[in-house]
Amino acid sequence: MTTADFGEVASASGPVAETLEQPLVRHVQRRLNQIHRAVPALQTGQYSTEGISGNMAFKRRYTDQETGVDSFALVTVSGATTFTGIPNGTYVDVVTGDTRRVTDGTLSVAAPGKGNLRVYVLDLGGANAAPGQVGGVGPYLR
Repeated sequence: MTTADFGEVASASGPVAETLEQPLVRHVQRRLNQIHRAVPALQTGQYSTEGISGNMAFKRRYTDQETGVDSFALVTVSGATTFTGIPNGTYVDVVTGDTRRVTDGTLSVAAPGKGNLRVYVLDLGGANAAPGQVGGVGPYLR
């Protein structure tokens, strides 16, 4: 096996290649890793469940004054969730590309079904712009 980048395999052979082509492996290896790498808050941000109603949901924020990074993500893993007390602005879901404008500090997300992740990232523009949809649609995230 030869890797091309984080979470990307350039080439593989034999049983390793067969395993890497399985849908669940492709999902974890590619899509989830791509999402994780695209949003700094998911990598190292402060975790909180304050102001959240819903199951399996959280928010994370990461800021670094030296580099100018400011990343804020709202994550719901299963079912509908409402986030309150959040900064106003434009939020973009990295799973679907859906864009929402928040003007009252509240964002409601109707994630369809269990385990169908939604990650809304606050778009602050410039170097802190939301990445938009990350990766392609697959059998596990729709």
